[in-house]
Amino acid sequence: MIKWAVIALLIVLQSCNSELHGLKKPDNLIPKDQMIDLMTDMLILEGHIQTTYSTVNRYYKVMTASGRYYLKSKHVTEKQYEESFVYYTSTHEDYKQMLDKVMENLQKESIELQKK
Repeated sequence: MIKWAVIALLIVLQSCNSELHGLKKPDNLIPKDQMIDLMTDMLILEGHIQTTYSTVNRYYKVMTASGRYYLKSKHVTEKQYEESFVYYTSTHEDYKQMLDKVMENLQKESIELQKK
C-alpha cells in the first residue's frame, strides 16, 4: 500500500507545472541522506498506524502526534521537515531519486521482516 502511495505522489509531482521550480533553498534544509531516512521512517510509521486504526479521525490524530514525536526525537522541527519536503519536491529529478532510495529502503526493511 505504501508503495502505491509513493507512486501516486510521484505521478502527482510529475504532473505539477513548473511553478515549483526555483524555490529558494531553506536555511535549515535537511540534508538529502537524512531526509531519505526521515521519509522512509515516516512511511513505515504511517503504514503501521493506518493498519492499526480504522477510522480516519483517529488515524489522523495518532499520525500527527506520532509524527511530531518522531521528528522531535531526530531533532527536526515540523517546519524544517515541511520546508525541506517542499523544496525537494520542487526539484523533480532529485526528488525522484530520493523516492527511489526510499523505496529501496522499504524493500530492504520488508525483506528483513520476512526473515524473522
